[in-house]
Amino acid sequence: MAKRLKPSLANPRSASGTEIIGGKSYKAIAAFWPHETEDRRRNEMEEIGKLIGKGFGIWKKNLNLCVPFIFSGFASILIVAAFFIAMFLAAMPFLGEDWTHLEDLEDAEVMEGLFAGMDWQDFLPILILFLGMIVVLSLVGSYFNAGAIGMARQALVEGKSRTSAMWSAGRKHFWNMFLLSLIMGLATMAGLIFLLPGMGQLTLALSGNLDNLEGLGMILAGFMLFILYALILSVILALAPYALVLEGAGPVQAIRAGIDFFRYNKFDVLILWLVVMALSVVLQMIGSLISSGNEVAYQLLSLATSLVSLLVLAPLANLWWTRLYMVRKGMLKEEEVKDPW
Repeated sequence: MAKRLKPSLANPRSASGTEIIGGKSYKAIAAFWPHETEDRRRNEMEEIGKLIGKGFGIWKKNLNLCVPFIFSGFASILIVAAFFIAMFLAAMPFLGEDWTHLEDLEDAEVMEGLFAGMDWQDFLPILILFLGMIVVLSLVGSYFNAGAIGMARQALVEGKSRTSAMWSAGRKHFWNMFLLSLIMGLATMAGLIFLLPGMGQLTLALSGNLDNLEGLGMILAGFMLFILYALILSVILALAPYALVLEGAGPVQAIRAGIDFFRYNKFDVLILWLVVMALSVVLQMIGSLISSGNEVAYQLLSLATSLVSLLVLAPLANLWWTRLYMVRKGMLKEEEVKDPW
């Protein structure tokens, strides 16, 4: 039986970047003892399976781990409602004397005439309110996201989580979490560059200098590349928020820590990411298939799946990610595991 080592010790590397295991390079082991690498992969699979199982057991004893997500959801609804009311009030002067006839706003011609009579200065208050809503929503989400990680850490370390950990972690880390989400959002938006060639082609097509289908094909290809880029980025930076809260890192340091964690734990991160994504997709598919053709049933099942995602999947996934980071970083008590060699 061997003690689990911290990642920095469990994954030492030579100057050439070759992983060193038991005094032998991983490449050498793969070349001369192929069964060793298979045993290692099997052990890794058992490790991530064990992590998921233990996380589920802890979640069952700490059902209050969903509290941050409930608070975040309700707060977001209230914020959106308040800002939409404010935007409506800001737009009232341009609706005319008969603004109370809201059914007229459903007419496309009425809406077109309304916007035609407004210049950019008229839109400015509405735009400012909209951007303010996005910022406030992000701040609230950052607060409760940090709080959820704080509660998960307490559940893993002490076996019992309390909402006091949510408030404490939220107050301490919400600003850095907000900056982190801003940086990650900008990094994701940078992928829109893949759409530029297609937009250029489409512009030429609209001017009559190119076939429309070619321009649309370029946009479709660029959109697919953007989706692929966003997915890859989400996997690589999946642990950055956890590094921020669990290690008290700043936003830039958290991104670096998340990337480093992914470098040394690619298999675990990818498997857990796929598990969470698969559960989310299956949950949505179940609701769609059962309620197919029935609008009322579709609405009810959509509400039910949203509640399951909010009350079960979100806190469970958060606990899994927290445990993965803490175990691989040696933040939890070392456990005895079978020596794969």
